[in-house]
Amino acid sequence: MKTLFLLEEAAIKKYGFPFFGIDFQLWKHGPVAKDIFIDLSEQSPSLLAEFITRDENNPASFKALKEFCDDEFSDNDIQILEYVSDFVKDKSASALVKQTHGLNSLWRKSAIKNGVLELLENELKNSTEINIDFSILFEHDKYLRERFEEMKETLEFSKQLKK
Repeated sequence: MKTLFLLEEAAIKKYGFPFFGIDFQLWKHGPVAKDIFIDLSEQSPSLLAEFITRDENNPASFKALKEFCDDEFSDNDIQILEYVSDFVKDKSASALVKQTHGLNSLWRKSAIKNGVLELLENELKNSTEINIDFSILFEHDKYLRERFEEMKETLEFSKQLKK
């Protein structure tokens, strides 16, 4: 989950638009993409069933059903994937929580902005329905903020068309 978030954050920071276009919510150990979290919590994933399955020898792990194919990724996408993969590959879950919950993190800034930081940190709340606000990344960059907002509108329009 942390790797997905870090991919999204890195792409938005660098290019002004998301890698996946999925929402991440403020949870105690979040950020969490709720639908993916639920899917990965099931015995057999359905959203990702085409790509992964539970490891029979270690039910807490997953194994790929296909080899990685970069046909659908741009050179920029691959660069971000490599950067984030290199960053997370030797980190523990607790180290990644520290990374995503740091003093200048989007998780923390979004939690403060929405008045839930103390509730989450003091374990009075484990999860919220509040989405991480990626636009915080562009507080001082009007161009990237506008580009990001335009991309969000395009993604939302695309989602509506699929319904």
